[in-house]
Amino acid sequence: MPGADYQLTKLLGLRPSVKRLMMYQQGCFTGDTVLRLAKDLAENNAGACVLVICSEITVVTFRGSSDTHLDSLVEQALFGDGAVAVIV
Repeated sequence: MPGADYQLTKLLGLRPSVKRLMMYQQGCFTGDTVLRLAKDLAENNAGACVLVICSEITVVTFRGSSDTHLDSLVEQALFGDGAVAVIV
């Protein structure tokens, strides 16, 4: 089954041959890693245009608020969903 990277390629009208890399379940580590990879790709391939898209969706761990477990609310506030895109 095609992943989200393939679906995004189709939505953006990019060629299916566009090189893609998916990284799962790496948290904040992924953002730094893909930015370093994008920098290397752009510097070592003349004329390259590198699109970086990162998202972190932690809604599956949402448990709702609780008077007895305030740590859960703090965790959700600090590590909520987010997304970013940048062209290098």
